Amino acid sequence: MDFARKAKWTFFVVTTLFSLVQPLSANHTSINDTAIEMIHVGLILDAQSWVGKIVDSCISMAISDFYSRNCHYQTKLVVHTRDSGGDPLLLLSQALVLLENFKLDAIIVAENSAGVKILAELGSRVKIPIISLFAAGLSLSSFEYPHLIQIGEDESSRAKAIAAIVEAFSWRSAILIYEDNDSARPILSSVTGFRLDQHVALLTSPTDEEIVEQLMKLRSLQMTVYVVHMSPILASRLFLNAKQLGMMTQGYAWITTDMITNFMNSMDPSVFESMQGVVGFKPHIPASKELRRFAIRWRSKNLNDNKNLEEMEMNVYGIWSYDMVWAVATAAERVMTRHPHILHQETRLNMNFTTIRSSESGLVFMDEILQSRFKGISGGFQLTNGRLIPKELQIVNVFKGERIIGYWNPGNGITSLMKQENHNETNSTSSSKLESVIWPGGTMNIPKGWSLHGKRLRIGVPANNGFREIISVTRDPRTNETTVTGYCVDVFKEAVQSLGYEVHYDFIPFEDANGQMAGTYNDLILQVYYKNYDAVMGDTTILASRFPYVDFTMPFTDIGVGTVVPKINKKSIWIFLMPLSGDLWITTAAFFILTGLVIWFIERPINEEFQGSLCEQIGMIFWYSFSTLVFANS
Repeated sequence: MDFARKAKWTFFVVTTLFSLVQPLSANHTSINDTAIEMIHVGLILDAQSWVGKIVDSCISMAISDFYSRNCHYQTKLVVHTRDSGGDPLLLLSQALVLLENFKLDAIIVAENSAGVKILAELGSRVKIPIISLFAAGLSLSSFEYPHLIQIGEDESSRAKAIAAIVEAFSWRSAILIYEDNDSARPILSSVTGFRLDQHVALLTSPTDEEIVEQLMKLRSLQMTVYVVHMSPILASRLFLNAKQLGMMTQGYAWITTDMITNFMNSMDPSVFESMQGVVGFKPHIPASKELRRFAIRWRSKNLNDNKNLEEMEMNVYGIWSYDMVWAVATAAERVMTRHPHILHQETRLNMNFTTIRSSESGLVFMDEILQSRFKGISGGFQLTNGRLIPKELQIVNVFKGERIIGYWNPGNGITSLMKQENHNETNSTSSSKLESVIWPGGTMNIPKGWSLHGKRLRIGVPANNGFREIISVTRDPRTNETTVTGYCVDVFKEAVQSLGYEVHYDFIPFEDANGQMAGTYNDLILQVYYKNYDAVMGDTTILASRFPYVDFTMPFTDIGVGTVVPKINKKSIWIFLMPLSGDLWITTAAFFILTGLVIWFIERPINEEFQGSLCEQIGMIFWYSFSTLVFANS
């Protein structure tokens, strides 16, 4: 009896547990049946380059962060990475291999080469988005390549920023040095009218002799302001040779575009040392807590994997690639939600590449990416005409590191570092908006932009010790250094400073071995005629006998002999009498009395007013003479 009762209870418990487990098992099966849709994305980069390693690690972190936050999504990006080695042909080859072996929905390219343009054409054929992270220098229209997404400054904004700097420092013009390839050449169509009068093209892989030859030609010109727009590799060689030729010294100005400045942290220390004094542009990434936390996580995560990253900093392309992956992943989920029936529809490409597939969902996927709007670690993420354009550029000065000296944007022009506190700044191209700039040679003097190259001018000065306030020559017995001072020297230096170009000169005293004047002033002036001096500065007199030999400037002192007397400034209550001399006042009083006597003599016999006592008659004489002068018109 007890056994039968226990058997019934056991059967009841087992049946109940089975009924409870069965719904859970069914629910688990239904979850597994909802498979996650894999979105295959190709990534082509130079795996050996510093930037390629950063982009690869940032994309990996972006995928991990995105799906850890959105674990309920029905799609997931799968990235297939290929190494191009920096070769445009290998870039295209790797893209074809990816398209052949995987059902790709997008390709991300982390290279700035001519192969990107060919890949953009291929993207239009296979109808999948081609995302170029390095769009600096590429000028590809979104109408011509509707499946291309570019990141970076466009050529028009880049040219306007360069023009703003040239105008801010009052340079008349500058010379554009660019790399003669598809990446750098498009800037030529945008710099017309922007004070870049001369253009110098360098081959993509020139020899050092060819670079030196071009620099020697530039040095022979009078302009000393150069705008450099080329790949970082070629720019490194250019600046190394420029320093050896003495073109990174005082008087020169070098401006680099973001095509170079973005990669400055990855350059060799010797190259960075040769670029001291350079002014460059780079995209401005607003500081935020999210960006700071990401940079800390990126460094701690990748230091163990790549020890070489310890000396490197996060690059703007790594930040952009992180946000771009979020945009692609979000767009993929929207396509799955709104258009699940077209995802991964494909046809064969009607070319010789019969194994390559053409995506039918590419246009929808592309539209969803273009509509992405969110706040990423780079700030506000928004694509305009297929391009992510930074809203603002930093203006940096290279001197023992990168130093931000200001900002530039299309709306306000050059703005100061305090722009965040003043949103009402008007458009400006003034250098006063910038922090102090340290130019090549370690000087803070703004280069003139125009220099007279060649030998230094020899300026002869008289060695006499006459009027030392006018000109004085002193020699330090310890260093044997000669110093020329005085009023004439001050006038000369001010005149040279006001010139729009650089003039190098030395003062040469006209003296003998004993330090005395080596002749007369005529002998000194004749030294210019004999070409021993380029000019003479001093208290020289313009004489007709000297005109056949030299030309004179306009005199800057008065001609003749003058005296210096103290200025008399006496204060007196009789100051109203000072306009007339004493003799004139006496003469006026005499005529005043004479007029009264004449009137008295004529009027006394017939006019009773002039008769009476002596006092009355004298009073009438003065009264009538006064009334005659004062009331003559009444």
